Amino acid sequence: MSRSNIFDAVNQRIWDFVHERANSQLRPATGSYSTLFRGSLFGATTAAGVAAKLAKQRVDVLWLGANPCIPRSLGYILNPPNGKGDLPIFERQMKSGLFSSARWDDQGEPLPDWSPIERPDGNWRVYRDVLEAIGRLDRVAMANFIPWGSQTTDTLLRKLGATHAPLLKRMLAFADEVNAEIVEALNPKLVVVPFSLGRNRLLNDVVETGVALAGVSGTQRHTVAGANGAFSFYTGACQRGGLTVPVVFLRHPASLRLSKEAKPRVVEKVATAIGKL
Repeated sequence: MSRSNIFDAVNQRIWDFVHERANSQLRPATGSYSTLFRGSLFGATTAAGVAAKLAKQRVDVLWLGANPCIPRSLGYILNPPNGKGDLPIFERQMKSGLFSSARWDDQGEPLPDWSPIERPDGNWRVYRDVLEAIGRLDRVAMANFIPWGSQTTDTLLRKLGATHAPLLKRMLAFADEVNAEIVEALNPKLVVVPFSLGRNRLLNDVVETGVALAGVSGTQRHTVAGANGAFSFYTGACQRGGLTVPVVFLRHPASLRLSKEAKPRVVEKVATAIGKL
């Protein structure tokens, strides 16, 4: 996929995938939340606007989420509803020309979806401070890896693995392929991967993705002592398509248990390690 059409092209790829006969069970579970990107990029909110800026600027960071936290999505896969489920909302999203996922009100108007880097709360502020130390926030792209959701990634993997193992394998292989195309198109200076995606045994047992910690080259483990125990993270380089990209693996903000005194030490240590990649 070219840099000029990557955002609309990804949505089209998802639509085409769920319209393959073998993957039809995913259709009602595909909503506006299945659009991979979140927030804005380069200050632009439309796919065309971001694409125009991408032709002249480079993304500083691609921050990956594992999958959207939408339990209804998994529910629709396991127990397909009557009718089309959430698919019409995804199709509305496609036609809107928006860069990132939106929530839609009863009048069909888009509302901003969750964007933790632009509107951080809790421990997201720790990682927002890391990003500000290494680049510009308006050059941080946020994208989920898997388009279909559940309360947790492990719930998605366990339940689909137990009942629809071939579908899960196709889903993860598709997600990995699309992610590689996104990385090639955005050419980010850094990719950030949460442990729930990069260090997930359940996922790696099905498909070893290109963002798995086990497959990264030049891996280094870093530790911040005294951070309510020890805060550890990893750096290295991952292969995505034809690119080799620096990568950092971090705990999800929701799992952080950091004291007020530890937070600036974590920010400094992570930013310093990233600066050496």
